[in-house]
Amino acid sequence: MWPLLTRANRWAAAHPRVADAVLAALALAVALGGLSDGRDRGRGGGGLDGLDAAGGAVSSFSSGAVALLVLASAVLLARRTHPVPVAVVSAGAVVGAVLMGGADPLVSAPLLVALFTLGWLATLRTTVLTVVVAGIGYVLALAAAQGVFLDERGDSPALTVLALGGAAAAAGVALRGQRSALAAARARAAQAESTREEEAQRRVTDERLRIARELHDVVAHHIAVVNVQAGVAKHLMHRDPQQAEHALTLVREASKSVLTELTAVVGLLRTDGGDGPAAPAPGLARLPALVEDIRSAGLALDQRTTGEAVDLPPVADLTAYRVVQEALTNAVKYGDGHATLVVDHGTGEVTIDVVNTFSPRPSPGTGGHGLIGMRERVDAVGGRLDAGPDGSGGWRVRATIPRGTV
Repeated sequence: MWPLLTRANRWAAAHPRVADAVLAALALAVALGGLSDGRDRGRGGGGLDGLDAAGGAVSSFSSGAVALLVLASAVLLARRTHPVPVAVVSAGAVVGAVLMGGADPLVSAPLLVALFTLGWLATLRTTVLTVVVAGIGYVLALAAAQGVFLDERGDSPALTVLALGGAAAAAGVALRGQRSALAAARARAAQAESTREEEAQRRVTDERLRIARELHDVVAHHIAVVNVQAGVAKHLMHRDPQQAEHALTLVREASKSVLTELTAVVGLLRTDGGDGPAAPAPGLARLPALVEDIRSAGLALDQRTTGEAVDLPPVADLTAYRVVQEALTNAVKYGDGHATLVVDHGTGEVTIDVVNTFSPRPSPGTGGHGLIGMRERVDAVGGRLDAGPDGSGGWRVRATIPRGTV
């Protein structure tokens, strides 16, 4: 049964004009059946004997009622686009048919369809007002046609039609509410899907930026060392082969380090859960090795640590390490060979100070993404970064990173 109703509903939705024509024809057939039954009952009860004697009076009475019922049914073809006018015209035509003797409840079939459509498509206030007015008109018309408001049992003969009219309108209102709820649910689902896709895209973008930042930090540091030591080796190749060999050894070690870290970073893009543990992210615990690498690259670095070292959260620890690495790499690339590094482990934060003097080459602020990357990292952990000339011919990078929760 339900599959049949579902198919019928789909067909009606696909062919609304044809469905409305079929519905109007059915309503007219039911109404005419009620008109015929009412006339037959009138004859059997003797109430229309005078009209029978008049002959043509019955024909006139029937044709007028039929014409009104045809009108009440025909306007249903426009029920989807003009529900209020259709309900008004249908109510007026049915009331007219009742005045002409159509007392059977079946005569109201077109009006019931119109009231259902009104509840479906019009506002609740319009629906209630129309139902009340149509009900009053029907009651008065039926009372005028039959000469009484109440039957011998004390009931209103119009009670059946009033109940059916209210039920039809209520069914239309319920259908409208159901469709509105369904449309709202679909809109929420579409919004949720769109939001989910946007969130996924944002996470992908954030992850790409993070990996790009890691690649920059890893490559920039080691390639700077390689570049400096390769230049030293070329300069000393003939004059001091032993020092040139040492410089090439440093180039080899830096190259090996950058390949190792690149493998770890790029491996993040290729794993789907991983078959083994990932290498731990670097932090301030690896600072001595970083300082040694920088000194091997030819930078005379004065490094000091103050305060009591306490473990930082992983992200903050990595941020602190990358800030030191980037600042010292800039000192190698743009400085005159001397720099100082101070790491102060305060009560609630870690402060990193890197100062180097300029060489005749461009300053660190003339391009690249190093400073931007440092600032983004520090901002992400709720810290603060200042970078720029220190007023005495040097360049200063100062980062303050809160400890947060370990």
